[in-house]
Amino acid sequence: MNTPSPFSPWPRLPALALCVALAGCAANVERPGSAGGNALQVPARAQTSVALVVRAASPELARSADWQALRGAWRDAMAEAAKTAGKQFQYLEAEPQSTPAGSTLVVVQVKDYRYLSTGARYGLGVMTGNAYVNADAAFYVGPGRTPVGQRSYSTSSSAWQGIFSAMTDKQLASISAAMLKDIDGG
Repeated sequence: MNTPSPFSPWPRLPALALCVALAGCAANVERPGSAGGNALQVPARAQTSVALVVRAASPELARSADWQALRGAWRDAMAEAAKTAGKQFQYLEAEPQSTPAGSTLVVVQVKDYRYLSTGARYGLGVMTGNAYVNADAAFYVGPGRTPVGQRSYSTSSSAWQGIFSAMTDKQLASISAAMLKDIDGG
């Protein structure tokens, strides 16, 4: 009977392969034009509550068949990110005239996107193409509507990552976490 040596790499290969495959699950958020930029000046009193508005940069985007799915996915992603960060969260269908005291309003303008669900990637594989999101965000604090800065956020998936590449839901989760980090001064 030939017993493998405890120092043999063969028993560890499946675990290593799984780690490599799962490394593609997270989405990388690119921040065009923000390298070396100033941190947002959000007062501590406005860091505990976040409101989000997601709007399209063009009428064509707003008429896309999957526009409401994207907005819903972003609402869910920010709700989860805010919960994890210990912040109150409110999703707004339309942009308000003012921001309540003690909160930060994030107005996202989606410039371009390709919505792909994780189920589509698993079902159709790389033939579904790449998911991406390209958006600008303006940050305001209350009371009133005091602007505290703007940021750009961009993510994309790659067919090279196969079924484990980050689809729209994971990309929006990463962007939402980056937005909250910006609100906190990070």
